[in-house]
Amino acid sequence: MLRLWILRRVLKSFRAVSRVSLWFETRFTPLGRLLCTGSVAAAIFGLDPNQTVALQLASLLFAALAIAILMSMRWRPQLETSRLIPDTVTVDVLTNYSVTIKNLGQRAEIGLTLADCLSTRYPDVDDFRRTARTRGQSGTNWFDRRVGFPRWLSLVRKSQGARLETLSVQTIPSGSSVTLTVPLRPTRRGKIVFTAIELRRPDPLGVFFAKYKDKQYGELVSLPKRYPIPPLSWISERHFHRGGLALATTVGDSEEFIGLREYRPGDPLRHIHWRSFAKRGAPVVKEHQDEYFDRHALLIDTFLDDADPADFETVISIAASFIQSERPSDSILDLVFIEEKVWRLTTGRGLSNTRQILLQLADLQPTASDDFSAVTAYLERYLDRLASVILVGTTWDSRRQEFVDELRSRNLRCLALIAQDPARSSPRSEEASPQPNTVRPAYIAEDIAGITQSIARSAT
Repeated sequence: MLRLWILRRVLKSFRAVSRVSLWFETRFTPLGRLLCTGSVAAAIFGLDPNQTVALQLASLLFAALAIAILMSMRWRPQLETSRLIPDTVTVDVLTNYSVTIKNLGQRAEIGLTLADCLSTRYPDVDDFRRTARTRGQSGTNWFDRRVGFPRWLSLVRKSQGARLETLSVQTIPSGSSVTLTVPLRPTRRGKIVFTAIELRRPDPLGVFFAKYKDKQYGELVSLPKRYPIPPLSWISERHFHRGGLALATTVGDSEEFIGLREYRPGDPLRHIHWRSFAKRGAPVVKEHQDEYFDRHALLIDTFLDDADPADFETVISIAASFIQSERPSDSILDLVFIEEKVWRLTTGRGLSNTRQILLQLADLQPTASDDFSAVTAYLERYLDRLASVILVGTTWDSRRQEFVDELRSRNLRCLALIAQDPARSSPRSEEASPQPNTVRPAYIAEDIAGITQSIARSAT
């Protein structure tokens, strides 16, 4: 309990230090930061009564800073800003959006700097603890690793979702407008929220920035990163599906039908076409077309256990790559995962928009409880209609191995992939044998290509 209280106080101090640091970084020019450093150093030396020169220098520098701050307060711009952003972007893929600034004042605006603002969420204790084993801090010193401020700062930056640069704005004459192209590189998947457009102008001394902030809300969705996947020709097997594609997309029945016929005993009441029933006075039911087509299941194991969060991001990227990969024209793919309940999303042959499924993947988070049995129970309902199952996750144990063995015993083709760095495999992953195909987070494209090529060779 004491350690938890100490950690909360430490995180609170991190937040205070970060805000002060951000204020100095965005308010003072490089010259201003130099003057601040010099004034503090001179003030420290000026504490000695014999160092009168240092005291005079400190007074002079503090006076210059005060004058610069007072002069910046005179800036009262009349500006109008707007932002045009795309609906979706992709993680680690550089894109651009535009910001338009219109000068409504009587004077030209000179020397402005544009800085767009993103919503920031400060990590809590659980977030900070969850990343305690995160790699990639070998460049920090022992004190930073023990205290954790660089790790906390990286979580803050990740919460913003993207890296933005400050841009210089050309002179804006009175009554004119300029449009700037702003580069944007998403750093995570999910929703990225813009809160305001900030314009800065240095005072005449070039020491302190005056700020103009226009609250402009905007949001976009960062989709998971996708990788090219060779065609999986070995997972093609047509199965009969009662009701055809109209019934393949939902657990229940669809309203789409190919015709009407008279009611026969045993027909479900939900198939009755009530408008025709009212006209004829006799029950009429909707008739659906029966078809044969390929159906495959892509199962995401959302249980993270003690794996690195980067492994789960690899799982999402693999799933997104399969969703967007090329498949035969008569093939459909079910994405099955658990998030509070079991979800199934279907794509292929015009049944569903691939983009909508990618949007769902962009928000999918790992689960703390192992509900793998709920997913397998759900798949049991229609295993006889599947041609293959692709299982992707971060955890591997005997239970998951038994599930794969059961699928293969039913002559179902199954591809099991585990996202994991072999150098830090968890004990649970060593319980089951044989091990599934491993995809390393640093070599996703290479590992997926190698696995699919080996499958193609074994199929021939």
